[in-house]
Amino acid sequence: MPVQVILSKQGPLPLTINFSAVSDAPVTLEVNGSVWTQTANNLIGIQVAIDGGAVGKAQIFSNGASTHRTVVPAYIPLQLKFGQHSLTLSALPGTSTTSDFNDFYTAVLHY
Repeated sequence: MPVQVILSKQGPLPLTINFSAVSDAPVTLEVNGSVWTQTANNLIGIQVAIDGGAVGKAQIFSNGASTHRTVVPAYIPLQLKFGQHSLTLSALPGTSTTSDFNDFYTAVLHY
């Protein structure tokens, strides 16, 4: 299965990158990364948006404070049109999600 790495970058969030879809076939977007919170016992995560619209999220529940946590990878099915698109990763709205230069992110399209 061909893959296209569209983002491999250090934080903090938000991160936006433009990419070119090499096909209009169905794809799966895989998103990985880390985030943290200043308070214990909180759901934290990454919101994933394509072309300005939220398409999914990658989350983790953090029992401890001030510790970077790897989110559970998100696998998001998409149907992109051939050509230019934008991907934005941001802190999950409504949560105490924090990120900084110690957090790293990857996004891969699986064709």
